[in-house]
Amino acid sequence: MLRTVLAGLKARPLRLLLSAVAVTLGVTFVAGSFVLTDAVGAGLREAVAYQTRGVDASIRAKRGADLDDTTLAAVRQVPGVAAAEGRAVISAPVLGPDGRPRDAAATASSTDEKLRPYDLVDGRFPASAGEIAMEKNSAEGFAPGSPVTVLDETGGRRTLTLVGTFSRPGDAGLGRATLVVPQETLRQLSPKAAFGEIVVRASSDAGKAQLVADLKKTPGVSVSTGREAAARLLSETAPNTAGPAKFFTAFAVLAMAVAAMVITNSFTILVAQRSRELALLRCVGAGKRQIFGSVLVEAAVVGAIASVAGLFGGLGVAAALQAVAGQETVYLPLTTRTIVAAVAIGVLVTALAASIPAWSATRVAPIEALRTPTEAKRTGRLRAVVAIVLLAAGVGSGVLALRSTVEEGAALAMVAMVALLGATLAAGPLVAGPAVRALGSLVPGQPADLAALNADRNPKRTAASAAALTIGLAVVALATTVASGVEAGRSQGLDEQLAADFTVTSAMSSRPLPATLADTLAAVPGVTATGTRHAFSGDLGEYGTYQLTAVSGDLLRPTVLAGSLGRLGPGQIAISKDLAEQTGLAVGGTVRSLRVVAIYDSVDAPGVDLGFAAVALAEQGKLAMYGEDYDGSVLVKVTDPEQARPSLEQALSGTPIAKLSSVRELKEEAAAPLRETLNLMWALTALAVLIAFAGIANTLSLSVLERTRESALLRALGLTRGGLGAALTTESVFVAVLGAACGLFVGIASAWLITEVASGGGEPILFVPPWGRLGVLVAAALLAAPLAALVPARRSGRVPITTGLSAD
Repeated sequence: MLRTVLAGLKARPLRLLLSAVAVTLGVTFVAGSFVLTDAVGAGLREAVAYQTRGVDASIRAKRGADLDDTTLAAVRQVPGVAAAEGRAVISAPVLGPDGRPRDAAATASSTDEKLRPYDLVDGRFPASAGEIAMEKNSAEGFAPGSPVTVLDETGGRRTLTLVGTFSRPGDAGLGRATLVVPQETLRQLSPKAAFGEIVVRASSDAGKAQLVADLKKTPGVSVSTGREAAARLLSETAPNTAGPAKFFTAFAVLAMAVAAMVITNSFTILVAQRSRELALLRCVGAGKRQIFGSVLVEAAVVGAIASVAGLFGGLGVAAALQAVAGQETVYLPLTTRTIVAAVAIGVLVTALAASIPAWSATRVAPIEALRTPTEAKRTGRLRAVVAIVLLAAGVGSGVLALRSTVEEGAALAMVAMVALLGATLAAGPLVAGPAVRALGSLVPGQPADLAALNADRNPKRTAASAAALTIGLAVVALATTVASGVEAGRSQGLDEQLAADFTVTSAMSSRPLPATLADTLAAVPGVTATGTRHAFSGDLGEYGTYQLTAVSGDLLRPTVLAGSLGRLGPGQIAISKDLAEQTGLAVGGTVRSLRVVAIYDSVDAPGVDLGFAAVALAEQGKLAMYGEDYDGSVLVKVTDPEQARPSLEQALSGTPIAKLSSVRELKEEAAAPLRETLNLMWALTALAVLIAFAGIANTLSLSVLERTRESALLRALGLTRGGLGAALTTESVFVAVLGAACGLFVGIASAWLITEVASGGGEPILFVPPWGRLGVLVAAALLAAPLAALVPARRSGRVPITTGLSAD
């Protein structure tokens, strides 16, 4: 049997090619997800290696102590110390060429070359006061030798000369500096800045273990070796790398699920086409187990070859995604785990997907299979019952989700989505026939009639070909619609909550805006009202500590759920929905002698966040745990935003840390991360859709072989090669339309349910399907369908009529 299987593989390579393509694409995603996950770790390790290179000992302050120049001087006196430097990173925004502040951090230039955690790219490192070097990407817009304006901790301007640029591996979450200045300049920018760490390089003749022991004698410090410091830095940063792994793994599962459906459909057709061959093997003595095993061995061989190809494809995908993300250094770690997992998953999924048609092959009696093949059986009542039960379960779960809390509703919504998708896939063969007949009636011409007849002849096969596309498009439609709803909800919530036209925030988190800034802006021509907002940590007594907001004026108007909220006065407090749920407070209740006047639901955006509760500005002192705000903003309402902006920017020119943002800019800033995630998800899901079209092409290619005599007969009766190819192309389009329609139905219906359930939670989510993007999606599917049919259509016309009529 093994020789028979190998001979069959050698005789039918083209029939298995597109099945192998589906497996290859699926494994590509799996391998790519593993490689990307490992790449994040590799990037972090390289970043840590740069940060700790040349470091033989790392010194940190114990609790209650500080690292200062006195400590550094004492460390340098320890025998065996070749060099020791204090590292401090401070916030130092830079004014860009447009005059607006950019977030930046500065550190002192290392005088010991071996302790520098960065490499020179151009120019030189700063050697005297008034000079600066910038990370090469941060230096965009600045020419060598040009002045660079840096803001100190008081908001004052310091003009420095750019003398060089440097590079290093990606930050990887370490929060390192993008500016390098001399030590005296760093002190000018932040006089009270303390060292976060002192790094030590041992002399060549010193024992590192003895050096560490001697350094530990320094009072008030904790000493570790360079390796221990690197390990600590890795452990502190590594937990932040779990998100990308989960994200890519989810799409790997989607890709393999779609690939499994394509493989199942392909082997179902292959087994049906080889029914006589398998029956003949049964007649000459092959048992059911041997037939079953032969099909699985064939699938395993295809899976193994395709998995190896997919493994290298995963490396390419990982490299491409890192390049698209703007990563300068592309990491492609290929571990034993990645190799074993990718190949094992590819082979296992292929074998499991082929097991159903393999089992079906053993159920056919040899004498029956040797007869002339008949048309495929039509779908039965059992499938209709299953589809109805799944649909009922989905509708029931959806109704319960709408009547439940947000947490319970989210779980029920997931059940409803899965049930709806299952019902759609189960009902596919039931609706495939009527659907393609309806499409055939809408498209004039003989090719459309033939395409409808061919697709309707075997509705199970047609539905199976469309099912893979249904899953891919359902995911895209769901995510796109929900993301559009989140963006629209934020935009609407911001319009409702913010009665101002501009917000002014501080570019330095450690430096609040001047207390008189609101009055300064109120005097600008065209300004009709201003308001101040301070965020602070507040003590609510028995209820605990929360992020609170003190406001003046009435330019912040969140959605009021209970009570009334106008201009907050003395002795009043408005609480958020979350705080009300956590504490049980209600309108009329009392918190620290403040009466609750309203419960609100707000939108979180820079400069307008209301936190867990809001009070009048005069009440801040009663509740604040610390003397200073950690976030503040000024709200400005004007008569004409376009005309008033230049005047506002002129008024803010004396406050360089002030960042002016319009409502439109706030919306763009809030939507940018969401759009980046959505674009990445579209790129990833495109691979699953590509697998689906490989399945359509595979089905058409196999059906061309199956209908060789029929195609030759049509050619003999006068149908041209072009007409035969047009029929196959139209059939591919019909399958794509069916899959796209089902996918859009499942995706949009699921998105509606999610938005309805989530609308009772925090930020509002609106049901606003992005018809433009969805239209592009459908158009792309319809354009891809003829491409999927291109090879099968050409192959169908190349077979000579006489050869086709004599085919078995």
